Amino acid sequence: MSSPQQHARRERGFSLVEILVAMAVGFVVTIIIYQVISTYEGIKRTTTSGADTQQNGIFSLSMLERDIRAAGWGMPTAAVMPCTTYFTYYSTGAASSSVPNFPSTPVRITDGGTAAGASDSITMLWGSSVRSNVRNALLQNVTANPPGTSVANLQPATKVALSSVGGFVWLTDDAGNCALTRITASVANPASPDSVILSHDVATGTATQPSYNPPAAYMTANGWPVTYIANPRIYDLGAFTQRTYSVVNGSLVSQDFFSSVTQVQLANNVVSLKAYYGISDVGSQVVNNWVGATGSWATPTAEDFKRIKALRVAVVVRSPLKERLPSGQTVCAITTTAPESWPGGPTIDLSNDTDWRCYRYRTFETVVPLRNVLWANLS
Repeated sequence: MSSPQQHARRERGFSLVEILVAMAVGFVVTIIIYQVISTYEGIKRTTTSGADTQQNGIFSLSMLERDIRAAGWGMPTAAVMPCTTYFTYYSTGAASSSVPNFPSTPVRITDGGTAAGASDSITMLWGSSVRSNVRNALLQNVTANPPGTSVANLQPATKVALSSVGGFVWLTDDAGNCALTRITASVANPASPDSVILSHDVATGTATQPSYNPPAAYMTANGWPVTYIANPRIYDLGAFTQRTYSVVNGSLVSQDFFSSVTQVQLANNVVSLKAYYGISDVGSQVVNNWVGATGSWATPTAEDFKRIKALRVAVVVRSPLKERLPSGQTVCAITTTAPESWPGGPTIDLSNDTDWRCYRYRTFETVVPLRNVLWANLS
């Protein structure tokens, strides 16, 4: 039988020293666990951001490449439709002007300049008609102004393969004036059973569905041709697409001016878009030089446009999240030099963002041949 003193010793708890040692060990273990979690979180952040960056970059480049390859399809060549002046109209109901950035050529680069954060934009143009290079003579002279009248209607010699209502045609004659016209109605021509009468009436545009046929006052104020009397003719375009890609507020956006003027966000965390023309010598199809859209190449002549055979494009994408700063550091230095477009290519300046060094960047770059220009053998 135990004594009261032995019983008291068995009921005694941890001593203060033991508790302090246990707390110290637990604190050390907690610090180690925190360091492991912090390191893991940093690796996870970098890995996830890298995957997002690659996804945005590949998607952006594939969209650009797809539409650059389509550029020039369903468009009359300059050889069959020689235009000295192009007339286009665009109205949202609140404002009207010529179609913004209208290139009248398969592709055009607009140089963004060298300021910090500046990006280029690329505009591509194509139609859907397989008869765009077929001259469809008109059976009568056209008094285009005032529009919406019987004398302004178009009477092509044949209705074969003409696009449906809502499609576009070029109206031109030997004077070299080419007016982009949208067909609003098509009825049988009683004087020519194998043909139709095409109307291009004026309509009120809206912000999401602009109008492309100008009223008489606009035509007069902007010097549109009144008549087409020297071998008047039309070239069918079908559904016409003019798509412009640009970088807006850190996102790649596209805008279509012949369907809806709404800007569509395609990919986020895109910080720069740069593009050069690949040009050949006159009479050649071989690219032997790369030039930016500056100087004489800012607004190339019709002859120089024939020399553009390819585009070189670079898209710079950044990680969606800032990288964690190493312990003890207060200034971002994850990225110390701006990304490169391509060797010898245009400079990319991201210094407009004071935190640009806190992110990782990747450049996606490719060369896209203008296959419809090459197939048309324009030289």
